[in-house]
Amino acid sequence: MLIRTLQGMFMVICSDDILLGLDVDVIPRLGKAPGNVFTYTAAGFAVSTGPAIEKDFGPPRIRPSLPGAGYFMYAHSIAWYFFAGVEGRAVLHNIFLDGNTFAGCHSVERNIWVGDLQAGAAIQLHSVCLIYTQILSTNEFRGQKIPDNFDLLSISYQF
Repeated sequence: MLIRTLQGMFMVICSDDILLGLDVDVIPRLGKAPGNVFTYTAAGFAVSTGPAIEKDFGPPRIRPSLPGAGYFMYAHSIAWYFFAGVEGRAVLHNIFLDGNTFAGCHSVERNIWVGDLQAGAAIQLHSVCLIYTQILSTNEFRGQKIPDNFDLLSISYQF
C-alpha cells in the first residue's frame, strides 16, 4: 500500500500486481470546496490499471472533478494505463446556476445531487505523455435537456 497526497487531498492508493503483470490502483476520495463560486462536498473513487502506473499521479481534469495532477515521472520505455472513476457531489452553491451571491440575479433551479463518470487512457514515451479522458455528468439543473458529455485531450512534455 502506498499513501500519497495530491492538491491538498489525502488519498490511499492500494496497488497490487494482477494478471499479466498489470498493477491496479484504487484511489478513494473525499473533498469539499467552500467558496463563492462553488460550495460542495464530494465523495468518489478512481481505479487505474496498467504496467508502471506508479509513474503517474493521475490525468489532469476539468474542475470540479476527481483529482488528478497531470504530473508524471520519466519512463525509460513505453508506459500506459487505463482509468475510470466516479464522483458524487452535494452542491450547496453554484454561482453559475444560482446567480450572484450578494444581489438578486437570474438563476435556475439547481439539482443538489450531481455526479460524474470519467474514463480514459494514458500513454507515455520517455518525456511525452498523451492522455484522453471522457467525462459524463448528470444534469445540474431542472429542465436541462441533455447531460454534459465532454472530452479532454492532454499532451504533456517533461523538461
